[in-house]
Amino acid sequence: MNYVFHDSKEDLKTRVCQINQVKEEELDVSSFHVDHDMPVLKDFREKLLSFRDLKFFIVGDYDCDGICSTLIMKKLFDDLGIASNYYIPSRFKEGYGISKKIVDTAKEHGFDAVLCVDNGIVADEQLRYASSLGLKTFVIDHHEYLDPPFADVWMHPSLFEEKYDDMCASGLCCLLSNSIRADELTTVYGGLGTLADMVKVLGYNRYLMKEMLKIINEKTIFPISYLSKQKQFDFETLSFDVIPKINAVSRLDEMMNVNYVVRYLIDNSPGCMKYLNKIEEINTVRKDLSRQMSALATRIADLNRDVIVVRSDQFLEGICGLIANRLMFEYDKPVIVLAEKDGMLKGSGRSPKGSDLHSYLKVKEDLYETFGGHAQAVGISMKEEAYAQFMEYIASCAMERQPQSRDVLCFKKDEIGFDMLEQLNELKPFGNGFEEPLFSIEDPSYLRKFLVSSSYPKFVLNDQLEAISFNPRHGDKSFERMIGHLKRDSYRPDRLSFVIEDLL
Repeated sequence: MNYVFHDSKEDLKTRVCQINQVKEEELDVSSFHVDHDMPVLKDFREKLLSFRDLKFFIVGDYDCDGICSTLIMKKLFDDLGIASNYYIPSRFKEGYGISKKIVDTAKEHGFDAVLCVDNGIVADEQLRYASSLGLKTFVIDHHEYLDPPFADVWMHPSLFEEKYDDMCASGLCCLLSNSIRADELTTVYGGLGTLADMVKVLGYNRYLMKEMLKIINEKTIFPISYLSKQKQFDFETLSFDVIPKINAVSRLDEMMNVNYVVRYLIDNSPGCMKYLNKIEEINTVRKDLSRQMSALATRIADLNRDVIVVRSDQFLEGICGLIANRLMFEYDKPVIVLAEKDGMLKGSGRSPKGSDLHSYLKVKEDLYETFGGHAQAVGISMKEEAYAQFMEYIASCAMERQPQSRDVLCFKKDEIGFDMLEQLNELKPFGNGFEEPLFSIEDPSYLRKFLVSSSYPKFVLNDQLEAISFNPRHGDKSFERMIGHLKRDSYRPDRLSFVIEDLL
């Protein structure tokens, strides 16, 4: 990684905007006007309402965006008195999105229409089949497509103007629902799904996430409050405490059907607690398994390869992406993690910026049973007999990687204080299109150093600032600069924590 160091003396907001090439006025969405009369939105809304006498079957996806999309549409139908039910297929038993079996189920149970949320944009075969059975077809999706879907009515962010052109499915559903009937719970879950899905954090998305946070902190949203011990919420609490718990259920769906998460989130009353203990238990298991399997992967993988591939019958398919992500950050290489079961290899790959794992693997698509994703994240499965050819390709074909550079703002450690943290907080949310700044501490001498959990080096820099790295390889590294992000200490609010990404 190449770094570009900035010593500009301008205020922090100006510096962060310059680095991101964003105008300062784009960050202020306090007076953002949501246009409910955009042609594509108006057309979808009018057609949907013209079919309000139909019985709708909502088909969702098992991640946070898909879950939030599902419950937004279910809530809207309930509020409007439209007959409906929903179903999110099992990640492992059924796979992603609508299937002919799901279509048959909808038909057999007397539904008149299927509505795909966070899926369906490339499900032409399934949608044609539904149409052949006399079902109306609706699609609200944000995934990439080449040709328009075979649907009676569909909506995709590419059809919207620039301020709306990178919505995720829950953002689309929220926009639609609030254009019919404004609802705070809908805004909360539209914002939560948007935060979870890592879309652009400017325009409507920024407005929606800020509205979500405002509502959560002003009113009691029971399902969200129960998932965190924090009394005041910020974007980090939601990203690292709440959203992972929602996503955990589908990763371990033998412990709990993901459809119960919709029931939990849609019930804004203390009664939702009946599902809470199970969700918390699943998340604890998810964290334990992730640590154990990551340690195993590190032991058995050939870490010298340019593309790391690791497989084991001890891996769980739902945890493979988490393992790949952890190893990718630690070794700054593409990583593919595969779970072995019944003659099949199923798993996930993650790749650093500057490399396109999807394009690299797509060359050998004939070897796979299933394959999908994007440049930095893929899902893949293959039969055992295809693995040797797969590894021959990995060994013989180099993966292109474009040099990456990152901008870094330089400070002395005594310049870093709570006033700087407050300035940072005012700029949030960070994400795609407006990245959180990297800081460099130019004089990282420390008062004391020790290991947390016997692995992670922590440095006491002064009486209010500590630095920690979650890369065990940093424990014995000599350095002259610390590069990382500034946070409030999670356990001691009167102290600051500098989370180290790199030591130079």
